Amino acid sequence: MTVSKTDYRSLYGKEWIGAWDIPDGKDVTLTITEVHGGELTSVGGRKSKKPVVSVKGTPKKLALNATNGKTIATMYGKHIEEWVGKKIVIYKSTTRDPSGDGEVECVRIRPQIPAKEAA
Repeated sequence: MTVSKTDYRSLYGKEWIGAWDIPDGKDVTLTITEVHGGELTSVGGRKSKKPVVSVKGTPKKLALNATNGKTIATMYGKHIEEWVGKKIVIYKSTTRDPSGDGEVECVRIRPQIPAKEAA
């Protein structure tokens, strides 16, 4: 029997899907319900505009960085209205830490359209 463990970061009630929401070594399939422009504030108060994706089954949203936005656009086209109802697969990865040396966890989107699954 495997016991599921809870990452402490998931308990802060953040509105964004983070790498801590994805089980280690697992893919998570999501269905897009809405896409709109949003403004995010990073540590230090810097604001940036990004596409924001809402998905079925969670109130948390996925803020798209350029890499993930291009991945979805490659699969489903550049018009966000065409993304609604489509499935994406997210997974936990790492990327260069923007505030210094080393790497940090991040959410990535697999660059292939997932097989049709029951919603």
